[in-house]
Amino acid sequence: MHQTLTSEATQLVDARSMGGQIVRLKFKDGRVFDLDLSPDLESLAGPLVEPLKDPLVFAKLEIKYGALLFPTGLDYGPDILRVWCENGSVEGQEVTDKLAHSYFEGADSSLQHV
Repeated sequence: MHQTLTSEATQLVDARSMGGQIVRLKFKDGRVFDLDLSPDLESLAGPLVEPLKDPLVFAKLEIKYGALLFPTGLDYGPDILRVWCENGSVEGQEVTDKLAHSYFEGADSSLQHV
């Protein structure tokens, strides 16, 4: 059982490209993580993902409406990013769902939309 994440722990306050497909994410609770998104991006295809292979395009990421948003329109919710950060790596959907359940069990139900 993991420690339950609070809503403050899932609020992104800063995101920066660190080279390759690694992002440095800072959350409202002060925690900072470097997360390699390449496992997820390699599992996807299409016009939202292909341009992100270019480091200059990838680096144009921003936080918008609380999510990590790329210029192609691909976005990641802060709750899933925090789960991956706490886990130390990006995981597939089935593992991510199990992790999210353990991190958000008993938390505010609005955080459990992974």
